[in-house]
Amino acid sequence: MAYTPEEKEEERLGGVQVDREWLVEYVVELEDENQIRMVTILRGAEMADVQSRLYDILRAQYASETRLDVTVVRMEPVDMRTDVALFEIGGTFQP
Repeated sequence: MAYTPEEKEEERLGGVQVDREWLVEYVVELEDENQIRMVTILRGAEMADVQSRLYDILRAQYASETRLDVTVVRMEPVDMRTDVALFEIGGTFQP
């Protein structure tokens, strides 16, 4: 199945709530260990869906932990449009 931007635009305009990608940055604090800073991309229609997905991932990944402190630093939808100026320095492409 190929991605067709026109189809996604029709779904958005038609009122269908479509999952989108969210950038989630968070810090995990475990007992007797240093903090672990993580960045991941999760899919969800709303922030509550993304929070629920993050909870499921953390519960599966740290199932043996008795206490787990998590601080979400940033949770924002990923914008499909990019600013070309962010990729150029002095008129030359810089990856």
